Amino acid sequence: MNVFIITILILFALVVLFFAGALFDIYRGMKVKHPKLPESRFITGANRLTYFANGRELYNDMKQSIEEARHHIHLCFFIFNVDDVGIEWLDLLKKKAEEGVKVRLLVDSLTGLSLKRELPSLKQTGIQVVFSGKIRFPYTFYYISRRNHRKIAVIDGKIGYFGGFNVSREYIGNKPEMGAWHDNHLKVEGESCRDLQKQFFKDWKRAGGSPIESVDASHDEAYFPRLPKGPSSLTLLATNGKQVEDVFAEKLGGAQSSIIIGSPYFIPTRRLMDVLIDRLNHGVELKILLPMKRDHPFVKPASFLYLETLVEKGAELYHFYQGFYHAKLFVVDQRLCYLGTANFDQRSFYWDDELLGLTDDRDVIHQVLDQLNREIREQSKPVTLQDIRNRSFGEKLKSACSGWFSFFL
Repeated sequence: MNVFIITILILFALVVLFFAGALFDIYRGMKVKHPKLPESRFITGANRLTYFANGRELYNDMKQSIEEARHHIHLCFFIFNVDDVGIEWLDLLKKKAEEGVKVRLLVDSLTGLSLKRELPSLKQTGIQVVFSGKIRFPYTFYYISRRNHRKIAVIDGKIGYFGGFNVSREYIGNKPEMGAWHDNHLKVEGESCRDLQKQFFKDWKRAGGSPIESVDASHDEAYFPRLPKGPSSLTLLATNGKQVEDVFAEKLGGAQSSIIIGSPYFIPTRRLMDVLIDRLNHGVELKILLPMKRDHPFVKPASFLYLETLVEKGAELYHFYQGFYHAKLFVVDQRLCYLGTANFDQRSFYWDDELLGLTDDRDVIHQVLDQLNREIREQSKPVTLQDIRNRSFGEKLKSACSGWFSFFL
C-alpha cells in the first residue's frame, strides 16, 4: 500500500511540475518574445467583392480560378486535411504544377500532419510546401500556442480569397457528426490582392519557405500586376498575436443602434465585455449567434460565464442547431461589417496570427445580414437568461473549470 501511495504521489508531483514548467515557459515567452511581434497597419483598397457562405460554392469558384492560373498559385490554410476533399485539391494542384504553374502551399505544422505524408509526391510534381508555426526551443509551449490562423489564396496576383474556410470534408458538410457547415469567405478582385500577396510573402518567408525567384518580387508584375479598381472598399489588417482586441473594441464601441456578432467561439476579454455592456446600457441592440454543437471541450462551457451577464443586460443570444456555425463576423449599425479569420475569443486576440477585413460595402453587408437573419430566424433557437441559469450543476461546474483556461481559448 505504501509503495502504491508513494507512486501516486510521485506521479502527481510530476504532473504538477510539468504544468508548472509549461506555464512558466508560456509566461517567459509572453514576456520575452511576444513584445517583439510586429504590428501592422490598416491598408484600404478598391475592389470587386464576392461573398461566399457555402463551402461547395466557394470551392467550385476557387478551383475554377486555380484551373485558369497561368503563373502562380499561393495558398495558406490553417487546416488542410488529406481526405477525399483534400485529395481533389492536391490532384488539381499537381496538374497545375505539371503545366509549369508555380504552386506554393503554406499550412500549419500541427494541423497539417496528414499533408506531411504526401510531401514526396507533391515535391515530385514541383509543388512547394512549407509548414508554419514550427515548434522551437526555448519557449516551446509558447510556440505551441502561437499559430498562423490565416486563410489566404492568391491566384496570378489578380484574384484573392480570405475568410473562415479551410480544406477538409466538413467544410462542405460531408462530416455527418458536424452536419451542414456555415461559414464565410470573400473573393477579392482589385487593389487588395496586392496586400493579400504581400502578406502571403511575409508568412512564407517567416515559415522558412525558399525565396521567391525574383530579386525584388514586389516589383515583379508577374506577382504584382497592375490591378483595376473596383467599386467596393476593403480594409485589411494582418495581426500577429495582438491588435485584434483593439480593433474590435474601437469598432464595436462606436455602435449607435445595433450590433450583431457571429462566431463559433465567444470568450471576450474584460475590455470587450465592458464595451458591449456599455453599448447595451446606451440602448444599442446586441444579437449574438453561436453554434449549439461544440468542437472543443472547454470553449462553449466557458462562454456562459460571459453570456449570462450580457443576456441579463438585454442581449439576444441564439444557438445555431442545423449543423455547425463557423463564421467570424460582426455588423455594426448595418453600416460596417467585419469579416475575417479571427474568432471572438482570446486565442484570436492574444495568440494566433489573423487577417481582419472591414468593409462598408452595401451589397456585402446586405448579403451578410440576410444570411445572419435567416440563420437566426430559421436555424437557431433563442437562449434565455433562465436557460443559462437552469443548467445542471455539472454544466455549471464545467463552465467554472473551463473559465480558468479562458486566456488560451
